[in-house]
Parts: sequence; C-alpha cells; structure tokens
Amino acid sequence: MFGNLMKILLIVLGVAVAVVALMMLGLGIKMLFHKEKEFRRPCANADPKTGRCANCTCKDRH
Repeated sequence: MFGNLMKILLIVLGVAVAVVALMMLGLGIKMLFHKEKEFRRPCANADPKTGRCANCTCKDRH
C-alpha cells in the first residue's frame, strides 16, 4: 500500500523539480543572450484609476 504511494510521490516530486530546473535554465539562457539589456519588473501595484505606479512600492515610470 505505502510502496505504491511512495512511488507516486517520488514521481510527482521528480517532475516538479524537473520543471523548476527547466525554468531556471531558460531564465539563465535568456540572461546570456540579453546581456546589454536590463530586466525590469513591471509595477505590480498600479492605481486602477490612472494606471500609474503607486509611489510606496515602485518608481513612477509614466
């Protein structure tokens, strides 16, 4: 009973680790090819009325 459950758990865990590893590899390759560019995170806390970034969380870029 627990043998099959453990196998399934290890398979799911292995797939999850593989997916995360592929994502990290992709990000690393992207950073290699875009050396001169700056990766910017878009403002996640924008004012819904104006669309401008809130001053408390990020720079005002508009």
